[in-house]
Parts: sequence; C-alpha cells; structure tokens
Amino acid sequence: MPGPVANGASPAEVVHKLHLEGLSKKSISTDLKSSLPDEFYHSPSIYQLERRAIFSKRWFLVSHKARYANVGDYVQYDMAGFNFVVVKNKQGEIVGFHNICRHRAFPIVQEPSGTARVFSCKYHGWSYDLSGKLTKAPRFTLDSVPDFDPSEIRLFPVHVHLDRNGFVYVNLDAHPEPEIKWETQYGNLDQQPALLNSGVDWDAVEYDFTWVKEGKFNWKLMQDNYNECYHCLTAHPSVAKTTALDTYYVVPATPNTYISHFNEPKASVFSTSQFDATRFAGRSATHVFPVGHFSPNPGTGFMHLMRSVPTSATTTRQEYDVYRLKTPHATPEAHQRMTAFYRNVVDEDLGLCEGVQKNLERGVFEKGALHPFHEEGVMAFQQMVVEALREQVQLEESTGREVWAAKPERQSFGKKKGVANGEGATGADDGKSVCEIILGCDKIKLRGLEW
Repeated sequence: MPGPVANGASPAEVVHKLHLEGLSKKSISTDLKSSLPDEFYHSPSIYQLERRAIFSKRWFLVSHKARYANVGDYVQYDMAGFNFVVVKNKQGEIVGFHNICRHRAFPIVQEPSGTARVFSCKYHGWSYDLSGKLTKAPRFTLDSVPDFDPSEIRLFPVHVHLDRNGFVYVNLDAHPEPEIKWETQYGNLDQQPALLNSGVDWDAVEYDFTWVKEGKFNWKLMQDNYNECYHCLTAHPSVAKTTALDTYYVVPATPNTYISHFNEPKASVFSTSQFDATRFAGRSATHVFPVGHFSPNPGTGFMHLMRSVPTSATTTRQEYDVYRLKTPHATPEAHQRMTAFYRNVVDEDLGLCEGVQKNLERGVFEKGALHPFHEEGVMAFQQMVVEALREQVQLEESTGREVWAAKPERQSFGKKKGVANGEGATGADDGKSVCEIILGCDKIKLRGLEW
C-alpha cells in the first residue's frame, strides 16, 4: 500500500520539507579525521577477515520482493565467495539456501535467474522442492542403503527478511536464529520519514532489469564513493548540473548500520517557483551496510538498487537492479531518461574507484584527510567496518580459532546417531579437523603446507 502523506501535501512537498528541517538541525563537526589505511583495500588477510566478520554473519540487502512475483521465481546471488539462491516457494514465502547440493556439493542452480518447480542437481539427479527439502535421491533406496534418511536432508538454509517496504535481506549465519537480528542491525531503516511519506505503493513495484559491471577495485571503495557527493562537482557533470551540492548531506543511523542521504535539485531546474513534482520530487537514498543502497524516485517512477559483490580483495562486481514505481508522474520517457542518467554516473564511478585502487596498491599513499561534513558518510561507513572487524578479532582471540558463522555445525544424513560429517566413509568423529581425520594429530605439515 502507498505510504502516508502528511496533511494532504504531495510527496514532493513533504520530502522537501523533511530535507530542509533535517538540514537546519544538522550538527556540523569540525573534527578532522583520516581514511582507512591503504592495506584495508588490498590485503588478502583483511578480506578473509571481512568474509568472516561481515558477510558470514551480518544482514545485507539483495533485492526487492518484486523480483519474485510468481511461485518458483528465483535469483542466484554471490556475495564475497558465498553462493546462494532466493526463491518464492509454494506457500508464497521468499526463502533462501546455499547453492550447494547436499550429496556431493555440485551447484543445484546454474542460471542467474528463472522460474522453477523443483531444483534438480545436474550431477547425480538429487532434487529439492522450493523450500529446500530433498524430494529425490536416485538409487538411495531403503533396501540398498537402510540407514539413509531423506527426511533429515535439506539444502543449507539462509535467513531471509522482508522489510515493511518489500526490500529483501539475507543473513548467512548457520544458526537456527541469526546471532544478529535484522532489527538490531538496521533499527528503523524501513520507517524513515522520506520512505513513509514517499507516496509509493510498495506492493505495486515492478522489476525491470539488472545490469552488471566488473570493477578492478576493493568493495569498500564503492561504498566510500557512494557515501559522499563531495566528488560530484568535478567527477559527475550531470549530477552537478541538477543537484544542489552545497546542501547535500547524510545522516548515519548510529548505532544502526545504514546511512540516509538527502539532496535537493538546483532551483534552476524548476520551470516555476513551485516545487516541481516531475523532477527529483520525493527522491530519497539509503546506504545499507555493508554493500547495498536503494534510491526510489517517486517523481519519475524510477528506482534503482545497488549490490557491490566482493569477488576478491581487489575486485568487485557491481550489480544494479532497476524497478518501476507506479506513481502519478511516472512515464516511459522519464524512466528511460533516469536509466540513462544512472548508467552514465555508474560508469564514471567505476573509473574513479579503479583509479584509486591502482594508487592504493603502489605502496606510496597510506591514508588521507576526510572532510567532517562532506565526507561524514565515508567516516560512518568506515567506522562500521572497523567495529565489525574488531568484534570478530576479539571473538577469535577468545576462542583461539577462526569463526565462520555461515558453516553449519552438524550435517546429518543418516538414521543412526552419529552418521554425519562423512563418518560412514572415514570413521571420523564429529568436529575433527582434516589432519585429525588423516593422521590423528593436531597439526601436520604436508608438502610445505600447514593444515
């Protein structure tokens, strides 16, 4: 349903007023701070720590429910080396699971997206229903393998959350309930005044298309870039021409991990002194930690959603979903114009991030000064990263080992107690390490590698 609009005013007028009120209350710091050291943008060990501290246990934005309009509609996603599928099941729920067959680990889904009645592994034919339950395991009959229990086997689930506006989030924590609750991480993200008063009918959103760009830069560079418009005057001529950059500001939702962006069009883009509902009217933008943002533009009926997908310590795949909003001034021409606008800005941003990445890897630049107002969003995002990594380091120091929240602790497949983790093949007990299974020792060195 459409969000509420205060006192009969148009969404454009309401969001315009919210923007001005927020700016008038903005406390502007004068404290000079510095950016993260260069190593954070190219160190393989820091990248692996981020995989454990952030992508293995925290929520991240993936899409909007409009991508799953029909039963069986699915999308395959990658995130920092984790591969999973989100699908609408027969009960009408949007659920997810790792793209890993429980038999011999072959991917069960090959296509980026589509519509399925079942998911059938193309390696040995094991099949699963749309909720991840095993429905067929060829030749694993009661007579041939009496201890095999198909009722115990499901695809490894991932947690999925839909917020009140239909945005879809995933958490890969393998516990039955994630250690970090969505509400704890994001608070009132889905109840921002700009969204509540947008006039958008979130149930009527339509998915249009996705475009993908491969980038030779660390994933955090694009988040740094997105969370400020300090660079817009020199790097984005089309943005500088239409946006009042001096009053562009952000509000980090401390202690929650999202950053609200506020901007207004330049007065010169209006044909009259009245606020023009066909331009930027009602537009809002939100950075969703760690790697997403969405930006609905009710004035044109255009919305885009970004995912930065880390593929290594120094490479990132940028994925952009485009949606149509059913709003009074939405037209095909406006949608086409906004699509071209964003494609151009995206190309410019990729060039910026790749240029920075090259210099960060040269061993000369370490860190730079951040403007307390115009780069407040950069500071907030980087602090979110540091806090997540610090928490993980403390956890791993206390446990004396790496902690991967996304890895299930018990992986059973038999009726007999203890038939798990490959015991039938090796005789290994639950929880034993590779070296203990092979040689019964705590640590071994094999061909120069420590296990």
